[in-house]
Amino acid sequence: MELSHVSFESHRHGATIYVAGVLGHTAAIRTEEIVRTLSREILAVRLDLRAVDYIDPDCFVRVARAVRRWCDACNGRVNLEFPARSERRRWPSPLADQPKTIGIAVTTAMSCPMSTSPG
Repeated sequence: MELSHVSFESHRHGATIYVAGVLGHTAAIRTEEIVRTLSREILAVRLDLRAVDYIDPDCFVRVARAVRRWCDACNGRVNLEFPARSERRRWPSPLADQPKTIGIAVTTAMSCPMSTSPG
């Protein structure tokens, strides 16, 4: 069972579609329906996915295609907002607290051939 919630708000020239929970089949169909019913006066759509816990890749493609068709037909703009956990994470290095050094390793051990000359 998919647990998702899709809501919508708009004003004269802009609209926001909010998706929460699972972006699965049900949410994709609902989002497509909303996109199809957008007024011709809408110039920009914001698709807010920040409250999504799981994005089904096939369903996301379905939503993206619907939004793209709207963009092409209405010459509109779209802003997608993804969940924070889908952003690239920058994990701290285990050596983050270590002093930083620049240079190469040098060894002081040298081998010197001993020359013995007859004397």
